[in-house]
Amino acid sequence: MKPACCIGGAGVICACGAGKDALWNGLQTGRSCFALPAGRVNSALADRYPVFLIPKEDIPAGRGSLSLRYFLTAAQEAFSQAGVTPQQLAGLCTGVCVGTSVDASFHCFDSYARWTKNALEEKDVDILQDYFSSSTAMAVAKEYGFTGPVQTVVTACASGTDAIGLAASWINMGVCDAVLCGGTDEINLIPYDGFIRLLISSKEKCKPFSKNRAGINIGEGAAALLLLSRSAAEKLGVSPAGFVLGYANACDGYHPTAPDPQGQGLASAISGALKQSGLHAADMAFINAHATASQANDAAEAFVFNQLLAGVPVCATKGVTGHTLGAAGAVEAVISLLCLNHGQVTPTWGFEEEDPALHLVPVTQSEVISKTCAVSCSLAFGGCNAALILGGRHYGA
Repeated sequence: MKPACCIGGAGVICACGAGKDALWNGLQTGRSCFALPAGRVNSALADRYPVFLIPKEDIPAGRGSLSLRYFLTAAQEAFSQAGVTPQQLAGLCTGVCVGTSVDASFHCFDSYARWTKNALEEKDVDILQDYFSSSTAMAVAKEYGFTGPVQTVVTACASGTDAIGLAASWINMGVCDAVLCGGTDEINLIPYDGFIRLLISSKEKCKPFSKNRAGINIGEGAAALLLLSRSAAEKLGVSPAGFVLGYANACDGYHPTAPDPQGQGLASAISGALKQSGLHAADMAFINAHATASQANDAAEAFVFNQLLAGVPVCATKGVTGHTLGAAGAVEAVISLLCLNHGQVTPTWGFEEEDPALHLVPVTQSEVISKTCAVSCSLAFGGCNAALILGGRHYGA
């Protein structure tokens, strides 16, 4: 029997460009926009630490934060792939569940600086109104006229994964007919300086799982998935692009910013997601790892994968997307779906040399896959861990 939670369509915008075609090309070739964040963050360190940026020509115009605009851009591609309009979905019980980190934190720095000097300008009225008047998910629901449940998920770098998992639960429990979900984040001063001061940012492109890995590069972007119940998909004439088969979240509470070295929370999340899906490690085509290229993160993930998913190929994609923070889990879910539907897992860009301490070598060149489901996982500050089991369009055929 086909799964209950269908993925009607998906969309993405990131450093590889706007849309799934641009992303797929970047995953194949390593092409992406990696540059110093000149003009994007007012940091004394901005001339030393590059980031993965959305190309200038792809930045959407309009009101609201960049994070909101990124998500709305990704959502339009999701609607287009599904072949439905927001107006059709507004007639159903349609929810919105968006994960973010930056878009839920303070980012009106210039306005704040002017306020402290009693020098607010006319433009600050719109800037502050945009900031104080909406949560990301609420703004999306208002944009499309959706009246179902609305939730902005803020679980740091697991936000996108958690948002998809929560949205899938709304479908599986019959709360919603459809849910627009995913994650979004923009380049922002707080995480930019914050990761540097934690001594986990790299001045070069990140090198996931590599012996000489030196830390992360933050990035920006958004991914949106339109989830539908089976009955809603049939009613709308949507042929599913894939399925959400399982999800779980587990917190290990080991440290405010570092993961548990033995990954107990991650192991619990993956185990829970597999249990919900009714599948096993041997059924997985690959693991899409969080793989930030920090020493601690990659070591914890490698430990869990060797214990729980031995023999399953591992890929890591932040070498072309950067670490898109609250959007990461959603971007990587879309990447996993692309790989499953193309029947191909993509290289781990940036990997150079095996780390003997990890006992793990990720996929280094494109490989054909025949299995139709995969694991995508995220780790976050506060010990938050989340995992999804995703099926491609041919799952269960």
